[in-house]
Amino acid sequence: MLGEEQIRFIFGLKLGQLRREKNITPAGLAARCGLSVSYLNEIEKGKKYPKAEKIMALAAALNTPYDHLVSLQLGRKMAPVADLLQSGFLDNLSGIFGIEPARVIDMVSNAPAKVGAFINTLIEIARAYDMNREQFYNATLRSFQELNDNHFPGIEEAALRFADSFEGESFFHFDVLRMKDILEERFGTRVYEDRLDVHPELAHFRSFYKPGEHPELWISSRLSGKQKKFLLAKEIGYHMLNLDLRSRVYILEGRTNVESFEQALTNFQASYFAGALLLPGRELSADLKILFASKHFEREAWLHLLKKYETTPETLMYRLTNLLPAEFGLNSLFFLRFHHEKGDPDFTLSKELHLSRRHTPHGNDRGEHYCRRWVSLKIFGSIEAGKPAMAIQHSRYVDSDKEYLLISMARQLVRSEGSEVSISIGIPLTEEAKKVIRFWNDEEHIPQHTVNVTCERCPLSDCKERVALPRIYLQEKKNAELSALLGDLLNVEK
Repeated sequence: MLGEEQIRFIFGLKLGQLRREKNITPAGLAARCGLSVSYLNEIEKGKKYPKAEKIMALAAALNTPYDHLVSLQLGRKMAPVADLLQSGFLDNLSGIFGIEPARVIDMVSNAPAKVGAFINTLIEIARAYDMNREQFYNATLRSFQELNDNHFPGIEEAALRFADSFEGESFFHFDVLRMKDILEERFGTRVYEDRLDVHPELAHFRSFYKPGEHPELWISSRLSGKQKKFLLAKEIGYHMLNLDLRSRVYILEGRTNVESFEQALTNFQASYFAGALLLPGRELSADLKILFASKHFEREAWLHLLKKYETTPETLMYRLTNLLPAEFGLNSLFFLRFHHEKGDPDFTLSKELHLSRRHTPHGNDRGEHYCRRWVSLKIFGSIEAGKPAMAIQHSRYVDSDKEYLLISMARQLVRSEGSEVSISIGIPLTEEAKKVIRFWNDEEHIPQHTVNVTCERCPLSDCKERVALPRIYLQEKKNAELSALLGDLLNVEK
């Protein structure tokens, strides 16, 4: 159901559209219906909604039926704008990006046809890439994270307060049983590990929240202890951050049930809290300072962090994206998570995050083959059963001055036999980064490789890892040569 604000906006846009179609100036329309120009301007910008008798006067002045003027249907050119308003998306702009909807409406009012065409273009692009609502909200969430360097002090402080309430105990050493007791004693939530098994259709769920007078959290018995701890810490986050307890994200058939940005944001905030609680910023930052101060990359010392904090590679590596910008000034980095099935020649990028800017290693939606020289992909060959793998690489990009230090971890998935995942953090090797990470030039332990984004775009002719022809590179080279020829011919003409 549309709110009062959306109705004002749509009415104002429609009034302005009709006025322009009839080539009537604001002053001319105001004179015809006995309104001031300033009041008419406020109506067209969605700030005022006129009373019935004034709408009748406007309809008469425009020679338009009253019912047509007050309907929520806009013309063909403005239909995409109406869809945007009715979707409720503009309601999120103020809270997410600090953009007031009225400013967007001002822009639309000044050039309605052009903005309508622009919005329609975005919709067509989304359709071409088969972007659904879930992907759109997740993309918005990533932008929100990137604008904040993926660091949220309010959530960090809430996790710290909760951990400190245990007076000197290290919360990340609490076992699953202790965390279950905390949820029941402090928040009245009972945790069960056998309830999901009763419903075969929910077998792929990691957890399910059942509200009520005595709320229950069902978690999968097939998860590892580390995964269970994360889910329990996330549940504590819902309470400590006063989040909507019913706003949960579940995996349905091939997608999740995300229907709003608030739902995606709530899930993210609870997950962020869990990471901050299980890998506290004070302790982990102190450990990282010691590792970064060493002139040598100490692989076992990095793997020891998994044991110390009793966590998974995914949780540890993602937590670094929260702390490296805030605690070390490394606010230009990327995070990649790849999935791989043993025996399958393809790799799926399932998550990415780019802070500061879109970095050279990134996802592609065109079915191109990621560079097999990336440590993110090469690491899959070193995974052992039950043991996490770790690797590092100094990457130099072809025909570019871009250099990255890439740190990767990988493991087998507990619940999916034959499935593997790798998680990587890439840090541009700027002068500032080199001062922070002393081991960046440890040639003994850090291999250097020339890489590219995909095989299809790579000019390297002697690459043994290549799995596809450089068709895009060759086409772009041909186009560049043709453009140069045309330029030479035009210069001769002059």
